[in-house]
Order: sequence, then structure tokens, then C-alpha cells
Amino acid sequence: MTQLNKLLYSKEEAADLIGVSKHTISRDILRGVIASRQYGRRRLVPAEEILRIATEGMAPKAQSAA
Repeated sequence: MTQLNKLLYSKEEAADLIGVSKHTISRDILRGVIASRQYGRRRLVPAEEILRIATEGMAPKAQSAA
């Protein structure tokens, strides 16, 4: 298993780690399936989100009832 040694990953790096295309990462960020952070003009994926996807799959995050 690849070790995650950074806190944030570019969409390209996240795609390589998860094994999907950059387009899939971008689409799922827009759909809210993948959490991300905006840093300047860049959209970055947190390491914990990559780990969540690796263990749970690409299902949307569960939303808590308000």
C-alpha cells in the first residue's frame, strides 16, 4: 500500500493514488462526493479523504440530520 506522506494532494495525485482519472476526481468534487480544499486557484484533496475513499469507496459522505 502506498503511504500518504502529505496532508493535501492535487487532483492528479489523488487520481493516481485512488486509481481513477483526474476527470473522475474533478466530477466527484463538483458533485460533493469527494471533500476538497481551495488553496488559491488550486483544489486539493485531503489525505484523510483519500483514505476514506480507499476504505469506503466513492459513496457520498453521510450527512448528519439537523
